[in-house]
Amino acid sequence: MQPSQDSAAENLKLYDRRKIFEAVAQNNCEELESLLLFLQKSKKHLTDSEFKDPDTGKTCLLKAMLNLHSGQNDTIPLLLEVARQTDSLKELVNASYTDSYYKGQTALHIAIERRNMALVTLLVENGADVHAAANGDFFKKTKGRPGFYFGELPLSLAACTNQLGTVKFLLQNSWQSADISARDSVGNTVLHALVEVADNTADNTKFVTSMYNEILILGARLHPALKLEELTNKKGLTPLALAARSGKIGVLAYILQREIQEPECRHLSRKFTEWAYGPVHSSLYDLSCIDTCEKNSVLEVIAYSSSDTPNRHDMLLVEPLNRLLQDKWDRFVKRIFYFNFFIYCLYMIVFTTAAYYRPVQGRPPFKLKHTVGGYFRVTGEILSVAGGVYFFFRGIQYFLQRRPSLKTLFVDSYSEMLFFVQSLFMLGAVVLYFCHCKEYVASMVFSLAMGWTNMLYYTRGFQQMGIYAVMIEKMIVRDLCRFMFVYLVFLFGFSTATCSPCPIAVVTLIEDGKNDSVSAESMSHRWRGPGCRPSDSSYNSLYSTCLELFKFTIGMGDLEFTENYDFKAVFVILLLAYVILTYILLLNMLIALMGETVNKIAQESKNIWKLQRAITILDTEKSFLKCMRKAFRSGKLLQVGYTADGQDDYRWCFRVDEVNWTTWNTNVGLINEDPGNCEGIKRTLSFSLRSGRAAGRNWKNFALVPLLRDASTRERHPTQPEEVHLKHFAGSLKPEDAKIIKDSAALGEK
Repeated sequence: MQPSQDSAAENLKLYDRRKIFEAVAQNNCEELESLLLFLQKSKKHLTDSEFKDPDTGKTCLLKAMLNLHSGQNDTIPLLLEVARQTDSLKELVNASYTDSYYKGQTALHIAIERRNMALVTLLVENGADVHAAANGDFFKKTKGRPGFYFGELPLSLAACTNQLGTVKFLLQNSWQSADISARDSVGNTVLHALVEVADNTADNTKFVTSMYNEILILGARLHPALKLEELTNKKGLTPLALAARSGKIGVLAYILQREIQEPECRHLSRKFTEWAYGPVHSSLYDLSCIDTCEKNSVLEVIAYSSSDTPNRHDMLLVEPLNRLLQDKWDRFVKRIFYFNFFIYCLYMIVFTTAAYYRPVQGRPPFKLKHTVGGYFRVTGEILSVAGGVYFFFRGIQYFLQRRPSLKTLFVDSYSEMLFFVQSLFMLGAVVLYFCHCKEYVASMVFSLAMGWTNMLYYTRGFQQMGIYAVMIEKMIVRDLCRFMFVYLVFLFGFSTATCSPCPIAVVTLIEDGKNDSVSAESMSHRWRGPGCRPSDSSYNSLYSTCLELFKFTIGMGDLEFTENYDFKAVFVILLLAYVILTYILLLNMLIALMGETVNKIAQESKNIWKLQRAITILDTEKSFLKCMRKAFRSGKLLQVGYTADGQDDYRWCFRVDEVNWTTWNTNVGLINEDPGNCEGIKRTLSFSLRSGRAAGRNWKNFALVPLLRDASTRERHPTQPEEVHLKHFAGSLKPEDAKIIKDSAALGEK
């Protein structure tokens, strides 16, 4: 008996990590026939450290998942059966990578990534964790590093790789269903992950919006009480706000304009067609998470986001954002803005007058003269200083709230920065004034000049002037700054000495001590205007040489300046080279670049102006007290249908009247059956809205009650319907078309 056992032990096949990995990679089941016997005899498990890759923690199952042949690997069921018989099935199925790059990735992640539904089902049946998080560096959004962020969880991976079947299986399987509201390490749900993978291309946007819609409907059916779209990540952003923050304009437009026709899921809509007549229809847009009354609203996210946000200007043109901002501007903001403009003009007039009539004799501070003029002057000075203090603290508040980057300061916040610098010069002048320094005049003059320049800020209230101001700002930032850098290099290079053995710069060619011999006749060529007096030759210092060369740049230089220089030929060659490089080349290049900039950003300037006006609108709203903001809030509280539990669905909505000549509203769910203004008529509830939502209700109780009404009006006049006004719409209607619409409205009144 003993000899037979020894021979069996001698014939026992030994396995190590390399041998197992090679077998599973080659799909060689025969090589693994004795694996179970080996593990049972040695009392080992496939999850032991000796069978894992020491660098990555990769197991034989992960190795097999990465080496599929025609979509399958026969060693995978074998490995699962071996693990089951060695009591390590759950550990093997859920074993993950341990290195920092692929940390957390399990076999289920790989099966989903390989789009293999059979393996996904097999793993879930054998206890795979559907909430395992792959949070390695490869699965994070890191700029400049390759990787793919999908939300870490298997459900998010299936959604972000456009596998609707796998998504439904993970949510509805009987072994372990995934939590649709589960979040990753940064708090993103599956909807957030879909927004993150959007890239604004047509194909990508189509699949992302379709998957987003399917998951939203599926979540509503599985968990009716769950408001999946209102869940926020760790930054406090909903999927809608995240789309706005990241510039995903396609996804943003889909969410804002989502209109679901299925009655049982219509409460998921954010857009409701109130009535339609031919190409004309009135839409109600849900303002939740959009208007500024809520934290991290879409308007604030877009307006105050970084200048690096893509499609930032275009997103404000998406309805209802465009009409909402215009409504705010027309109702109250423009009046406040024009009033502020008027006050600022008065302030600058007072400031200018006070500066013009300042005392010039003696040293500051000056005594008050008890005259009418003296009192007016002191009053003007006090008002000027008060304005400087106001702009200073307003700038401090802006920088603390917005915390703009250096790039944002020059791209989006140049007006605020200029106002702040103006206040600094004003406060500096005050300090110098009370320090008995006459130099306070210089600081005051700079503040005065910047004050009048900042008048351009108020051009954003006028479309044409606002677009013109945007073009000026863009040309300064893009073209003039580059020109000034190159020009200063040339100016300084031609005005200083070089380190070469033979100095060739202009200033080195002037001999010291010879400048006094310049004749009055030669100097007279430099001053031709009446009342001007000649000055000494200006090529004997760096400062004066720069000034003389600058005159050549603007075409006012004079070659007949002086004879007190060495190497006359070199001197003339340098001047000619300088004139060619600056006056002829750089200036003309600047003009050409400015023309190209104007042509290139013509449409962009209009969008930038709209963004600037949007920022002004939001700043004006934020300056109100909270009790005042509600009074100026756009839209109305209206009933748009029923919630998932059959209750009245009231939302704060904004009405937009639209015209669409390409898509006819024949199969949409209408809130009101009768179009237009039906004053005095009690509207009946549209059957498409009632279907599936009135279980257990008595139809007689609400058959004649209007579905759309103001909540406050409902309490006072429960039977009085809301009047629907049709706004002017954009479009080119012919006279006969307008007559048809007018006749239809009259017919509705009858």
